[in-house]
Amino acid sequence: MKHFDTLSRTALAFLYLGIVLFTGNAGFDQQRTVKRLIVGTWELDSVYGQTLGGTKREPWGWGVKGQAMFDSKGRISFQIFAADRSKTASNNPRDPVGQANCYFGTYTIDDVAKTVTFHIERCTLPQWNGNDGTLHIAFPKENELNITPTKPIQDPSSGLFVPHLSFRRAM
Repeated sequence: MKHFDTLSRTALAFLYLGIVLFTGNAGFDQQRTVKRLIVGTWELDSVYGQTLGGTKREPWGWGVKGQAMFDSKGRISFQIFAADRSKTASNNPRDPVGQANCYFGTYTIDDVAKTVTFHIERCTLPQWNGNDGTLHIAFPKENELNITPTKPIQDPSSGLFVPHLSFRRAM
């Protein structure tokens, strides 16, 4: 009987500890929702495209720069520029030079699916105006954000590929 009593107390202690720890962590997890984590300014750390066959490419080249901004009211702004853009090709600001993609619009978060769905109001690629897209998002570390689309993108020269973008929080 004494052995059973000790075993019961031990089991109850672990059960109580588990309930307390689970309840304590539940509050922490609710505070760190994807919606709260994504808000802010993010600087592009790296980007590459991966074909469906697994081949990695760097279509933006070395020294690519970019930024994504998510505000708490559901607005997004995104810019990415290749580094090797000519400084002498054009003096006309209405005629952009080299690789660049910028857009702004709105976004919503699905915390369960860990996705962000965005609606592009205006983009440097006019055919994207008015389009929606959904991206997988992950936070591998506290101030890191990884983004990949939920569906491959069609590249006119190389076929279907999946872009992988890694950001770090701007400080």
